[in-house]
Amino acid sequence: MKKILIVDDEKNIQVSLASVLEDEGYQVFFANDGQAGIEKFINIKPDAIFLDIWLPGMDGLEVIKHILAIDPLQIIIMISGHGSVSAAVSALKAGAYDYMEKPLSLDKVIFVLKRGLEYRQVRDENLKLKTILGHEDELAGNDEKKKLLRESTATIEFDSGDTQYFHKQKSVGVSNIIYGIGLHSGEKTGMVIKPLPANKGIRFENISKSGYIPARIEFLNNSGYATSIKKDDLEARTIEHFMAVLHAFQISNLAIKINKEVPIGDGSAINLCEFIKECGIVEQGEIIPDIEITHTLLIGDESTDGKFIKIEPCDVFTVRYTCIYPEPLGRQCYEFVMNSGEDFQREIAPARTYGFVDDFNKLSDMGLAEGGRMNNFILIDKDKIINTSLRFPEELARHKILDIIGDFYLLGRAIRGRITAQKTGHTDNAKMVNLIKDSFLKKH
Repeated sequence: MKKILIVDDEKNIQVSLASVLEDEGYQVFFANDGQAGIEKFINIKPDAIFLDIWLPGMDGLEVIKHILAIDPLQIIIMISGHGSVSAAVSALKAGAYDYMEKPLSLDKVIFVLKRGLEYRQVRDENLKLKTILGHEDELAGNDEKKKLLRESTATIEFDSGDTQYFHKQKSVGVSNIIYGIGLHSGEKTGMVIKPLPANKGIRFENISKSGYIPARIEFLNNSGYATSIKKDDLEARTIEHFMAVLHAFQISNLAIKINKEVPIGDGSAINLCEFIKECGIVEQGEIIPDIEITHTLLIGDESTDGKFIKIEPCDVFTVRYTCIYPEPLGRQCYEFVMNSGEDFQREIAPARTYGFVDDFNKLSDMGLAEGGRMNNFILIDKDKIINTSLRFPEELARHKILDIIGDFYLLGRAIRGRITAQKTGHTDNAKMVNLIKDSFLKKH
C-alpha cells in the first residue's frame, strides 16, 4: 500500500484529501507544520507528499529543501490557497513535482498523484539501469549531420541533405509556472513548463488529462481568431504568442501543461519572454537544422492593396507586414529581422492583440473573447482606439508579425527566409506553413 503524507495546517484540507486518497487505496499520514512534516517523512518514508506552501514556523519552501536533501527523488506536490506566481515558481525550482491551487479538484489530485508515482517509478528504474550499464545511453553515430532525430515526436526528422544550416537544440533549465486569463474562454488558467530532453520537440499537455499534442501544423485545429491544436480529446488554444517566444529564443524541446488555453497576459508576449528567460535557456548536445527557403512561394494577390503572404530566400528570418485600415489608423508597415531573442523581446513582444468592436460582438456571440479585458486587448471602434494608447506607432503591424512568428514555428524548426504579408491573418499563415512543409521538408 502506497503511503501519502499530507503536510497542511488546515483540518478541512487534511480531511478532504484523506477521504479521497483512502478511497483510492492509499495509506494517509498527517503533519500540521513543517518541522513535524520533516520528522514524519523520516519516520514513515512516504511515496509522495502533499505540502502546503504556507505553514506555521517553517514554510513549505524550507521543508522541501530539507526533504529533497535526504531523498532527491521524493515526489512532492505543492498546494496553496494563497499562492503567488513567484511562490509557485520557487517551489518548482526547489524541486517540487507539481503545484496545485486550492480549492483542490479531487479528480486532479488523484491524476497528478498517480502521474507523480509513475514518474518516480520510471526514474528509479532508470537509475538502476544506469548502475547496471555503468554509463548513459548514447545515440549511435558520430557524424551529427548524418543522424536522424530519433525518438522525435514534435520535431520533424531530417538528414544531412536538408540544409547546410544547423544549430544546437535548446530547452529551459528549470520548470516554471505562470497564471492568467484565457482570452477566448475567459476562465482563470495557468501554464507550467518543464524541460524535455533533446529530440522530443515542443508538446502541449493538459493539467487534468494524460497524453500530449505535438506543436506541429499536422495537429492544427482552428486558425480563425487564434491558433489552436488538437489531438484526440486534448486541445491547446491560443498558443501563437508563446510559440513566437519559443521561436525567437530557439527553444526546441519543451513540455507545456495548460488547462486548454494559454494565459493571455496583457495581450502581448512580453511577460512570456520574461517567463521563459527566468527559467534559463539551456543548450543541448543534439543539433537541429533550419528550414532553408530556396525559392519563392506566394499565396494571394500581390497588388498595392491586395491580400497576400509571400516567402522568399533570405539568410535571416525576416518578416515585413502591412495592415491597411481607415484613417486615422491608416496604413501601418513594419519589418523585423530576427537576429536574437532580445531583438524580438524589444521590438515585437510588447505589441498587443487587437480587434474591432463589431468583431468583438461577433466573437462574444460565438462564445469567444470572453477573457477580453480593457487591459489585455486593443479595442478599435471603426476608426479610433477607445481603450488605450499605442505602444508603437505601428503596434498593429508588429502584433501581426508576432502572430506570424508563432504560427510559423508549427514547423518545429527555425526558418531562413523572408516573409512579406499584407492584410492576412492566422488562416493565411496556416496555408503558407503547409505549403512550406510540402515544398521544402523531405518526407521520410
